[in-house]
Amino acid sequence: MISFFRRTFWAWLICVLLLTGFLINSISSYWVSRNNVRKTIVESSLPLTSDNVYSEIQRDLLRPIFISSLMANDTFLRDWVIAGEEEIDPIVRYLNEIRVKYGTITSFFVSEQTKNYYHYSGVLKQVSEEDWRDSWYFRVRDMDQPYEINVDPDLANRDEMTIFINYRVYDFGGRFIGATGVGLTVGSVNRLISSYEAKFNRQIYFTNNEGRIGI
Repeated sequence: MISFFRRTFWAWLICVLLLTGFLINSISSYWVSRNNVRKTIVESSLPLTSDNVYSEIQRDLLRPIFISSLMANDTFLRDWVIAGEEEIDPIVRYLNEIRVKYGTITSFFVSEQTKNYYHYSGVLKQVSEEDWRDSWYFRVRDMDQPYEINVDPDLANRDEMTIFINYRVYDFGGRFIGATGVGLTVGSVNRLISSYEAKFNRQIYFTNNEGRIGI
């Protein structure tokens, strides 16, 4: 009887040891596989997806910055301002062509000399330091950076919230002569971000220089 219990004890002990070894091996394999998958995602999949997303953003969202830069350095625009802004039709046609060609919601130029706000549909208004709507222009006039990205209601588009790229314009001697740029509605940008998220099956975040995250 003692011999039977002893054999049973050793049999169970061997089973427990085998089961324990199997569990330890399975858990170890799981953690190794998990770490390998995580490493692959972090080092390969995420950077690749990030590059693809950035390419999409560069094409659709950063392009307006390049468009505004081209406008600010366009010899036609600067020559027209320097010549005295005598004919309005040329600048209106120019701004409308920019808007149509590049698919922006708006295009504009504000003159430092006359304070006229030229819009693709004509002269929208004269900017004034006393009008809170025009504070952006005087901020751009006094800033050191070549451009800013600003979100404001668009007076010419039923006050729809619009992302404006406001670019400083200089004459050929380096003197500030106005601000130009284009705008995209916030709604259109949100739709673009949603399309990126659906395309890449990822949630996209933006961070500022302080590391604060926004969707």
